Amino acid sequence: MRSLLVISIVAVLCVGSAKAIAEPPQEKTAHLNGALDLSCTGNIHAEAIKSWERTTRAYVSEQITDNLNKKGDVYVLYNMQVRLQSFVEMTRRCKDRLQITQLVDALTPVFDSLKPLPDAPATRGWVCTGGSTCTSANHLLGQEVQLCSAQFLGLLGALATNIAETLPEEQRSAAERVFVTNTASTIAAQLDHWLSPDYFKWVEARSKMTPAEAVDGQSKYFFADRDLWFMTSLADLAELHQAGIRLDAAGAKAFKSLQSKRNQIAGMFNLFQARTTLINTSSGKRAEIDRGYWRNYGDSRYALYSTAVSPVTCHKNMFGLMQKSFRVESKASYIDTNLGWDFSHARRLVPALDTLVRNRPNLAAVFGYRAPDFDPAKLQQAFARQIVDKIWNKDMQHPLFTNFWDGSNGWYRAGYDNGTGSCRPGEMPYSLAWSFPTGSYPQWGSFNSTIRSLSQQIYLLIHSSDTESKAFIDKFYPQLQLQSKPGDYRDIWMMVFSSSLVGLASPSAMQLPQK
Repeated sequence: MRSLLVISIVAVLCVGSAKAIAEPPQEKTAHLNGALDLSCTGNIHAEAIKSWERTTRAYVSEQITDNLNKKGDVYVLYNMQVRLQSFVEMTRRCKDRLQITQLVDALTPVFDSLKPLPDAPATRGWVCTGGSTCTSANHLLGQEVQLCSAQFLGLLGALATNIAETLPEEQRSAAERVFVTNTASTIAAQLDHWLSPDYFKWVEARSKMTPAEAVDGQSKYFFADRDLWFMTSLADLAELHQAGIRLDAAGAKAFKSLQSKRNQIAGMFNLFQARTTLINTSSGKRAEIDRGYWRNYGDSRYALYSTAVSPVTCHKNMFGLMQKSFRVESKASYIDTNLGWDFSHARRLVPALDTLVRNRPNLAAVFGYRAPDFDPAKLQQAFARQIVDKIWNKDMQHPLFTNFWDGSNGWYRAGYDNGTGSCRPGEMPYSLAWSFPTGSYPQWGSFNSTIRSLSQQIYLLIHSSDTESKAFIDKFYPQLQLQSKPGDYRDIWMMVFSSSLVGLASPSAMQLPQK
């Protein structure tokens, strides 16, 4: 199945080809000598909004106008979800009316780039016609990159349901009414196309597999990130339907078709439950995802190789082409037999489970999914407990997080080639730790006090003038270091982090370091 090959190629390709943004000089934040107020009226909330106004809002508009609509670079869609999901959820928690309106204005132009799909002209979607990643070699040029589209629908659905929950019909602007209709219609049409007989056959096949059957690195065995996004969008669509959101003609037809697929849709959710391993501990259950199915995947061949130097070197040959050579050949002792997702990809669990918790009744009412053992709120707690028990390094002063969800901390993607002829040495142990503050994980601090404390501590370290703290942030969380270089996106990443912190608890007594 070519789509599986494409998915494996693009899993983390969507890193964008954006023009760099020169940031303004760093300002001294007003709260540096006060308490870390995590409320919706506090200084962290104000900081997130300031970063949105100062940098991110213009960045989003530029990316959509120049790179998506003009160049056809669909990786913009992937990047927008990564950078905006936490902010959207903050506006939901805090009912930020102005920012909701601004987000609608910023994201509405994405619908202008919808066009008939090459393999399904009756369905409109996003087709990759430009950018640095879509090439003939990786078979992405001129095609829909399903992961990018599915991930972006997660963002659109979050904003649309935010509007439906926050703003009564009579209080919505004309633009907001059009946005929720376009979002619901696009989700319905895309899902009806993606949830095809071939896809459901793949769901059924995986439901019968065991980890022992994953004898090679093919993605056909995996519960993939796109599966989780499909479930997320189904939940969002159910909420929008129950809220009375109207669909256009194509969307209404697709929605009716989706409702006829109830049994197969139930199989998707059952597969997710089957691929979630719950492990009893003295403090409660913790959860792993796809345990054992990813052990032979190319990105994970060195999951137990934890030296400081990559086993792979990248260099240019005499023709100027990138080549890789192995300092250390992969062997069985470097393979983690229990391996599932990596810590970066698992960030998708945060918005997915949040949506499923909110829409469990709507999924039952609209798509008939009423499995009594499906309890996304308990799954949230179990996945959060996995971070605390297995992924966190147990250092409260200098918290780090392992590269892999099961707690393994070897090299990730050593010698990675994304299909464009590149080569990367890979991610050394703890290199994916930055996914914690920028991957929405701090939101789980609302029900897990350890995650809340770890989130606050990272924030304190970022703002500390202590030499040791600065060196720690520079090494392990460089995307958030205060002394950012012109052209990076530190301001945007700080907005992501700050947004995740807001609403975790009442104003904290924890104090920021004195200047």
